[in-house]
Amino acid sequence: MKKIVTIILFLLIPLCLTFSNPFNRQVTTIILDAGHGGSDPGAVATENGLTLQEKNINLEITLSVKELLEEQLDCNVLLSRSDDSFISLAQRAAFAADNEIPFEKSNILISIHVNSSTGNEATGFEIIIKEGRKRVSFLDSLVKDWALFRFASYPNSQLNELLNRQNSLLATYLLEALENNFPDERSRGIKEQDLWVLNGSKIPSVLVEVGFLSNSFDFKKLATAEYRKRMAEAISAGIVAYVNRN
Repeated sequence: MKKIVTIILFLLIPLCLTFSNPFNRQVTTIILDAGHGGSDPGAVATENGLTLQEKNINLEITLSVKELLEEQLDCNVLLSRSDDSFISLAQRAAFAADNEIPFEKSNILISIHVNSSTGNEATGFEIIIKEGRKRVSFLDSLVKDWALFRFASYPNSQLNELLNRQNSLLATYLLEALENNFPDERSRGIKEQDLWVLNGSKIPSVLVEVGFLSNSFDFKKLATAEYRKRMAEAISAGIVAYVNRN
């Protein structure tokens, strides 16, 4: 009798997991995406003879975040780029989407950027998530076997709703960490945008804008190694809080 009960429970566990939120499981892999790179410098600004390129700030902060996460979490931490290389948006999204996820686990993506504006008044940090109305296809003709097994029990509309919910939760943890670490700076909140890397990653994903190179106040801060380190620490704290939330 005991053996029969054990077999039934063994069979029910995958069924229960199938009908839970496939994006709200213990995080096993964190993908860090340093925006731009190589021939694509991103935002560029010059003040008092000093020129800053977004791609370099993104990479420095991202490498620092990776180091901090590896000290604090038992997770794989992967980089879309680890040097000054050009990687297309499609390649970044595919890198996240195609990274196999164990059935009972989750992966997340954090893309790190510096903002810019046509004017010089915009300042502060913000978190971007994909538009809620944007529908991502999880079961297209190129779907891999592990993804088919993971998502086949859900209609695509439900998968998008569950992903949107998890994106918002991840963004909330990141924003709270930034606000706690930079209480005197402007928090621009969480915003939705139609961005390729967020749409195509197919896992909980956020894009962190750490400041505006077009703003003199933000420029001066981002020009210092100390501030870039503090920003990396804040982003890491948000990720750690999200991973350890359960």
